[in-house]
Amino acid sequence: MQYKVLKIEEGCEERQPGEKLMSVVLLEREDGCEMSLRHDDELLYERDINEGDLVTLDENRELWKA
Repeated sequence: MQYKVLKIEEGCEERQPGEKLMSVVLLEREDGCEMSLRHDDELLYERDINEGDLVTLDENRELWKA
């Protein structure tokens, strides 16, 4: 299933040393339902995932550009 990235909110919570920065990603499914999840911010940049992009969600709840 494909999702549209509606919004990416970069994490600003306090982190423990060594913890990755997590962003909250708001997604819209093909049927119009919305969902949000926390995702590794560095991976979003590495995969060039931005607001407005179409993505897929794998079994580990990681986003990949469609």
